[in-house]
Amino acid sequence: MLRRIENINAQTAEQLLGVLPQSLMTAFTLFALLDWCAVDGAWVQSDEQEQVTALVVQKDQTKAYVSVGENADFEELALFLRHLGGLVIHCVPDYTARLGVTPFSRHSFMVLSETPEPGKAAVSVTDTNALRPVFDLLTQSARAAAGDSAQFRKYSERAFQEWLSRTSRGMLGGYTAVKAVYAAENSLLSAAIADTLGQYVYIRDVATDRDYRKMGYGSDCVRGLCADLKQADNQIFLLCDDLKTERFYQKSGFARQGSVELGIVEL
Repeated sequence: MLRRIENINAQTAEQLLGVLPQSLMTAFTLFALLDWCAVDGAWVQSDEQEQVTALVVQKDQTKAYVSVGENADFEELALFLRHLGGLVIHCVPDYTARLGVTPFSRHSFMVLSETPEPGKAAVSVTDTNALRPVFDLLTQSARAAAGDSAQFRKYSERAFQEWLSRTSRGMLGGYTAVKAVYAAENSLLSAAIADTLGQYVYIRDVATDRDYRKMGYGSDCVRGLCADLKQADNQIFLLCDDLKTERFYQKSGFARQGSVELGIVEL
């Protein structure tokens, strides 16, 4: 049976982490809940013994993240996803077809397998007033990746305020860390952001100014985050969508471990 989660916050994500099947997909889906200003709805499925078997998180009215256990009711989930609409779905390949999803791309989970030396140039960002240049750099990178397409959504002041709310809240709450490399006080070259939930650390954003790439600044930021956040039982992971990016992270001690598919719900 599916039921809607009424109160979405960091505490909700922590509680669900203790009752959902442990996997990178579960963690990836739960990290979506930390960005609750962009969450349109979240639902858990449970069986007759009230054991949680699946989690669905809808974000930005365009995406659904699905974490599924082996004992989930796939028929109910498939019907529910059709009810949500023809959305972009993130789920593990083993369950894509059973959820009525047509895959069109696959991303790799990269997990830190060996702790690298800390980045020499990266420093921690602890002042929330210093986050605007980080946001601008991330959006610059996203536009470049989209080929500066006119269809790429422009980031308004409202978008910045929503991003700032999530990131500053995480910094003040202790579950978000930011590393950056500066050429000067107000000249940002590279930045990386990670969120922590239980034993999982998700590196959600990495960007480098296009004029300063291939100089090791991005690697410095990632290595700095890993050195700061790595503990004995932590799993530090991120997503890659191409081999070139995978090779970049392999140099920082990451290895491929599983994947997630994006697809369209078959209506």
